[in-house]
Amino acid sequence: MQTMFYQFKRTAIHNILVNSSIWNPREDVNEGLVIPEKLMQLGDIAPYERILVTKQGGDEWINRIYSFAIPGDGDTVEARGALAHLLEKEECCCIISGTYLNSEQYEAYCSGTLNIPLIDIRFTPVQGSRINDFSTLKMIQEYPGKSSSYTELDNKAIDQRKQLPRTMLSNLASGLEVAEIERHCLEMSAELPVEVMKNAGMIKNQSIFVFNASRGGISAESYVVPNARNNKVIISGALSRVADIGDIISEASFVITTGIHKPTLFNINPP
Repeated sequence: MQTMFYQFKRTAIHNILVNSSIWNPREDVNEGLVIPEKLMQLGDIAPYERILVTKQGGDEWINRIYSFAIPGDGDTVEARGALAHLLEKEECCCIISGTYLNSEQYEAYCSGTLNIPLIDIRFTPVQGSRINDFSTLKMIQEYPGKSSSYTELDNKAIDQRKQLPRTMLSNLASGLEVAEIERHCLEMSAELPVEVMKNAGMIKNQSIFVFNASRGGISAESYVVPNARNNKVIISGALSRVADIGDIISEASFVITTGIHKPTLFNINPP
């Protein structure tokens, strides 16, 4: 019997104001979106959960990028790495985390009997404001055919949502300088030095997203292979169009889980 999974929104948060945008921060993790921890808790977004970040007012093509959430200690929302080229300071964005419903959950959703809330949160933009005003938050728990507002998630809702898997950052190699490009190669892959793959916990043919911290752009998906020939960072084929020699990139892989996953992080140029 075949197993089917249907992709759904898990949480959406609208009208988030970006307070800081730095493409090369001197941090252990120099890619991703830093979000106030209290906002992540209100939206049930886990540290290092994959998010789709969309830019309000972006053009028809360059208006979104896959990234991941980093919990912040204060109230600052900071775009890092490739994301910083999409979002400038004081621009607004929305974020979406995704999930997968199995066939039984999907049928229950269609029939209106799925008792697991999806979450939709929105700030009300205030003209001239440079902060995310939590007093304007509208928070909704969405069930099939009905919805209800809330001020904080109760334990029942949190337990119910544990049935909805998250896509979590699994491995991250950052601060990588592209040393060689094979534009006419018929293959499409990212080659990393064996030692970098080892330190980042990556294995051959693992799916990855490539982020160009130097130039921004979309998050390109490919797979990683070890480079045992010359110990260089190389991209080839169609993937070679997302970066140039000398560009700084990050490569990230993800895992789908119903739990919380702690990623393996490796920055080749730590702060």
